[in-house]
Amino acid sequence: MGLFDTLKSIAKSKELVCITLKEATKIAPNSMGCYKIYCNGLKYVGKAEDGIRKRFVQYYNGTTAHYSSAKKIYENRDNITVSWVVLQSREQCREVEAKWIRDLKPEWNKQSGWGD
Repeated sequence: MGLFDTLKSIAKSKELVCITLKEATKIAPNSMGCYKIYCNGLKYVGKAEDGIRKRFVQYYNGTTAHYSSAKKIYENRDNITVSWVVLQSREQCREVEAKWIRDLKPEWNKQSGWGD
């Protein structure tokens, strides 16, 4: 089993992994869940109700760069690593995202109306 196969195997699990945004566009699951974005520390957390991989592709390609946090992600995409957790419902996604924002206070989430 090669490195790519190992990463795919891990990505399909419910464990939190941390890989580059570019790699995540290839191997992240199409399942719903929540994710963390790192660029010299935790910068942003979010939910992906339509699929984690789809969200990472949007960030990497800049198709969601119409709001400030997505623009920052796109501008820093080659220096970003991501981690995620697969969840089973939209309600779980919303709860986990809100908890992470509340507890971790990521810098780029403040632009999205969460924060202080």
